Amino acid sequence: MFHLRRPHLVWLAAVVPIGFVLVAGTFGVAWLTAPSTSDLGALVRRLERRAGTRPVRLSAIAPVMREAVVATEDERFYRHDGIDIVGIFRAIPYDVSHLSLAQGASTITEQLAKLVYLGGDDHSPWRKLRDAALALRIDAAYPKQRILDDYLNTVYFGAGADGIRAAAERYFGVPPAALDLAQATLLAGLIQDPSADQPYADPADARQRQADSLRSMVRDGYATEREARHALTKPLPLAHGPPLSPLRGVSLEPGPPFYWAELGLGGGLLALGIGGLIAVRRAGAGLTVVARVAARGAGAIAAATGALLVLASLRSA
Repeated sequence: MFHLRRPHLVWLAAVVPIGFVLVAGTFGVAWLTAPSTSDLGALVRRLERRAGTRPVRLSAIAPVMREAVVATEDERFYRHDGIDIVGIFRAIPYDVSHLSLAQGASTITEQLAKLVYLGGDDHSPWRKLRDAALALRIDAAYPKQRILDDYLNTVYFGAGADGIRAAAERYFGVPPAALDLAQATLLAGLIQDPSADQPYADPADARQRQADSLRSMVRDGYATEREARHALTKPLPLAHGPPLSPLRGVSLEPGPPFYWAELGLGGGLLALGIGGLIAVRRAGAGLTVVARVAARGAGAIAAATGALLVLASLRSA
């Protein structure tokens, strides 16, 4: 019989739900204390004036540019409510294993909220939760087109280019309406690290980021693999300096919908956990209280871990 007084599994079975309650409670506080987002337009205009940005309407931005940013930065933008639950669950295994918030699954709405209401700083867990609360408020109050419009007019593209108009003119000498697939995906690839990857500072990295953006475009159905390859394997002229050299030998296939190893492991753990919970239920009085609690805790942990791995195995959704 199982007679350990404080087995680790019992401890974990208690800590996991307590941790969930603490996170949920803290998020509730973040939601209740988050400022109203009714002044979003005024704050965005203030940011644009401060940066010297000349905003442009979304209708005057090439559709391929809008698609490139959505595919690269937030592929579920039109399907979530400001925060990407699938992306969050995909990020949890990485963040837990690395003790970081590096894979924060930040959406376009969260990035806009961070810039407008948090001064661009969401590096602490509290600010992450506050950012998520603000994103939910923004998404509930404004249409997606308005959010994307404000985002494209405030996001930084490097080389002193705040907003899409400045970026299109700085890098290619064209208005945003004239951007093509190659130009749009290069710009979309700059957003994650605009200072390091911009083509005047590091053309090779800029091209690699462009390849990532093109791969996302293919995966989400915005471009064919042939179109993406054509955009990457021809020189890309810049408004200043020599054109970017072609990039060849890069796979642009979107790949399978899952990382199969993670899916298999996750599915196995999920089945094992559920099976264990069923077995404990059937055993009933045949187990001591401690053994029953420990077994249920082990089953719950295995099932939860398996579910997280299944979600983490998703390449897109």
